[in-house]
Amino acid sequence: MPEIDVLKSAEFRAQLPRVLRDAQAGQPALIEQYNRPIAAVISTSDFWLLQHVKARATQENPMQVPIRLAVSNISGGEGKTTLARELAFALSGRGYKVALFDLDPQASLTKGLGLHTSADAPAMRPESTVTAVFRTDQPGALPAPIHIRGVDVWPANDTLGEAEGILMGDFTRVENLRLAVDDLLEKNPYDVVIFDCKPQRTNFLAASIAAADHIILPVSGMKGVENTDQIAKLLRTVRPYSPKIALRLIVPNRMKAQTRHHKNLLAFLDENYRQFAPISRPVRDSTAVVGSAAESRESVVQHAPNSEVASDFQAVADDLLSVLGVSA
Repeated sequence: MPEIDVLKSAEFRAQLPRVLRDAQAGQPALIEQYNRPIAAVISTSDFWLLQHVKARATQENPMQVPIRLAVSNISGGEGKTTLARELAFALSGRGYKVALFDLDPQASLTKGLGLHTSADAPAMRPESTVTAVFRTDQPGALPAPIHIRGVDVWPANDTLGEAEGILMGDFTRVENLRLAVDDLLEKNPYDVVIFDCKPQRTNFLAASIAAADHIILPVSGMKGVENTDQIAKLLRTVRPYSPKIALRLIVPNRMKAQTRHHKNLLAFLDENYRQFAPISRPVRDSTAVVGSAAESRESVVQHAPNSEVASDFQAVADDLLSVLGVSA
């Protein structure tokens, strides 16, 4: 740990640019007045770590068993990545230790968090993804995650396509990711593991779902419910590897409350799908807030915590914890 830079309040203003540069590089500063500390300057990564510790210390009902969630829909464009990200940071903000896996070769989650900033960024390296666990019959250890604003992230890049190719030739390795996550959880006390899955039914999607125990299904239109039979087939395929796997929550996403289309969709879900899984409170469509968060490479719940759409994501987190029997 670097030695703390101690400054008198009278000299702090003059040295502010230097102090900010040092803080960004991981060098904290303590500000004193009359020989008593009154403030500190720390990096944003240290700030989010402290937020996590504070929230966890006040949490009344810590999870006893890691919860493994796959956010999935066979259809594209249903908001899987946004929902996975927001749940991860919403739960982290409440004190839960969260592992977030980007399992889509398009890497939308990874890019949205600003981890593909350059060709030599750590997230761009082939060894940073989960691909290696599929290269041998017995999976090796997962790579180290990238810690960002309180959440541990396993990134994606186009090398995930190799994993798809391996599983096309040898489906017996479909359990490898689950086994690797089992090993991870033995060594690291994560409360929640979230898998952001790719669209389309493939062997790699089967491996991604096999690593989870619960599926969350985001739906933003009728297209999003047309392929639920494919999800059911996937569940039957992977149940030998994940006996508890089931659809746990349907999330109406990007809802425009005053439009006939979305009123009809909500009514359709309530009438036809509530028998299969609970339906969460809807997440409204909020292009401006979500877009602003994306520009800042942040989650909505951190970028605009007081916004209506952030409240929607927090409500979905509440509904999820309730469905899983965890007090929010």
